[in-house]
Amino acid sequence: MRKKVLIVLLALFVAADLIALAFLLRPLLRAEPTQGETAAPVSEQTVTIRYDEPTETTETTLSVQSDTLTISFVGDCMFASNHGRSAAGSFNRMAQMQKPEYFLKNFIPMFRADDFTIANCEGVLSDNDLPEKEVTTEIAFWFRGPAKNADIFRVSGVELASVVNNHSHDFGQQGSDDTEAALSAAGVLPGRRNVVTYTTVKGLKLGVYCCSLYSYDYVYDILDKVREMKRENCDLKIVYFHGGIENETVPEDWKIRACHEIANAGADIIAGSHPHVLQPMEVWGNTPILYSLGNFCFGGNTHPPKNTAVYQAVYTLEDGAIIGREDVLIPCRVYAGASNNYQPYIVTDDSVRREILDFLHSPIG
Repeated sequence: MRKKVLIVLLALFVAADLIALAFLLRPLLRAEPTQGETAAPVSEQTVTIRYDEPTETTETTLSVQSDTLTISFVGDCMFASNHGRSAAGSFNRMAQMQKPEYFLKNFIPMFRADDFTIANCEGVLSDNDLPEKEVTTEIAFWFRGPAKNADIFRVSGVELASVVNNHSHDFGQQGSDDTEAALSAAGVLPGRRNVVTYTTVKGLKLGVYCCSLYSYDYVYDILDKVREMKRENCDLKIVYFHGGIENETVPEDWKIRACHEIANAGADIIAGSHPHVLQPMEVWGNTPILYSLGNFCFGGNTHPPKNTAVYQAVYTLEDGAIIGREDVLIPCRVYAGASNNYQPYIVTDDSVRREILDFLHSPIG
């Protein structure tokens, strides 16, 4: 009996010591930060994605460092007004009153700090008196701005602007040629129809194919250009398309299938515009697909849909080679106030930010 009592007392003594020891070690073992530390919310932690790992996306702006290559993508930029007029409240009137830096001033630090920025130049930039293209549709628009509006891209740090869209020929072939010339004169690469634009950034060869994608039939030409970029030994093969149905917030089944085919062929990034609204994004294999980036700086009307985003692909480099990628989504709005002031901005309101991010991460289809 006495032996059993001693065993019980010994067990209680050991248990008490273990509890005391755990209490003393608690500050070292606890998951929450100790005094003076700050724990980043899970949604704002950066996850490096290597090509052999499952893909994820991050939701925070990254600082550009020497061992990274950062490429930014935005949607429709229309530096023009209907019929080329300069009526009160129009984009052309605002461009007469403001310096080029006004329009994308909230993004100049970002785009100048990254390594390459791609946008869609919607409409015509020309100083020539050109006839409007004849159309058979009941509703039509003819967007034109002066050639000097190409400087908005230049001063803002945009390196390439696609001219492959449904408004690039609003004033015929001459209007499209004038737009390309205006961009080139401003030092901006025009993303031309039917040709791949090649450039070298940080020693890496980039191929950018700007194209239309209005139905599945367009995919065959795009696949040919992806194969061309592979033959040219591009380190990054980028497809920036214009297509889909306007004002649709869900990508069409055929567009999803087409983008999957383009990714399977070897495209490293696929980004789209034209619907004028955001659509959810996905990562297919290792290829991020932005089905629609919506409007960005949009002179087409005074009340366009507000939500938009900047997508950044941040590549990690080692000995001049790509070893990983981070996908960064930056929620934005097309304008502030009751009507369009033609000045997009980065969203800071937590509820609006979460609304945009949740939508971008919502299921496809």
